[in-house]
Amino acid sequence: MRQVAVVVEGQTEEAFVKQVLAPHLLGRGVVVVPVVVATSRAASGAKHKGGGAWQHYRKDLLRLLAEPHWSTVTTMIDFYAYPADGPEVPADVGTEPRARCASLCAAMADDIDHRRFLPFVVLHEFEMLVFAAAVGRATVLGDVEVAAALQAVVAAYGGDVELIDDGPSTAPSKRLAALWPGYQKITDGVPALEEVGLPAVLAHCRSFAAWVDQL
Repeated sequence: MRQVAVVVEGQTEEAFVKQVLAPHLLGRGVVVVPVVVATSRAASGAKHKGGGAWQHYRKDLLRLLAEPHWSTVTTMIDFYAYPADGPEVPADVGTEPRARCASLCAAMADDIDHRRFLPFVVLHEFEMLVFAAAVGRATVLGDVEVAAALQAVVAAYGGDVELIDDGPSTAPSKRLAALWPGYQKITDGVPALEEVGLPAVLAHCRSFAAWVDQL
């Protein structure tokens, strides 16, 4: 079996990889392991994990790529709040989100420069997948009102969940906080994806689906 390491931002993405992505790919001969980026190291030697600057991602990526048992080392980094010190988009790329993400991935690939590295940036962040999970559903985790509210947002973007924008008050995570009282990423977001199943989610987010196909 192929072994793939996915460097992720935090606990929610780690749970998603373990509970949703890994079971989906296991039947296709791919073992997927999440690695939460190490952002710092305490005096005791213990690592602090989650989020952080590109320098931390870069360090972990190079370490993993030096381990030959990984067939692929990839990332799951949000476009929203992308690391400020990360490889940059050329000035002539424009503002279209998918084009900018593709350019970021190309810049990351140039920076790491390794044939087994597959860079990926999520449009616009993990919570986009929760909106995808709500499309065409009567309820989300038993809540009819939440399902209807999320579907209304998706409809406003022509059904393209990946284009729900990354403004400080309109990013997918901000919208979920407003539309889903008490929403928690791990206890609500990941179970919502498990409830629907990854294939149904992927049908509504083509960039994310393309990445999964590559894995």
